[in-house]
Amino acid sequence: MALRKDNDELEQRHAELHDLCQPLTALQCRLEMGRMLSHPSSLEEAVDESLEEIRRMFEVIARIRQRLLADEESGSQAR
Repeated sequence: MALRKDNDELEQRHAELHDLCQPLTALQCRLEMGRMLSHPSSLEEAVDESLEEIRRMFEVIARIRQRLLADEESGSQAR
């Protein structure tokens, strides 16, 4: 039972890291494309889209925080 719970938690953390890497990759791509095109409107679009990706990262981080807080609370209640 404990091994299954550990595996489930490991899979959850893997999924959370994946969710965080997706907007980071998109952020990097958008900024590099804006720099390569070197046109003011391209740079502005890259910044706008990058800000959206940053918002996505904060959402993932908020979910991770909530899960960690819930884990802490359930751990302290078990003691």
